[in-house]
Amino acid sequence: MREKVCGTDHFIALAKRYTDIQELTPELLRLFIRKIVVHEKDVKWSKHARQAVEIHYNDIGYMGTALDETQGMAEPA
Repeated sequence: MREKVCGTDHFIALAKRYTDIQELTPELLRLFIRKIVVHEKDVKWSKHARQAVEIHYNDIGYMGTALDETQGMAEPA
């Protein structure tokens, strides 16, 4: 728990230092993002099929989205 809080504090301190970002550079990406995971599409060869992308941040890890929570729910028939 302490490591998680310390990592979050470090991430927030970095974010406060870079509040006016005009251009996204490779150095900034490396500073904030550990890895990006791109999953396969649900329907191959489709231009409009959804494709999941996970962004894992340095110091805090993967932060799920609201879309992740709704995917677990059953879709109406």
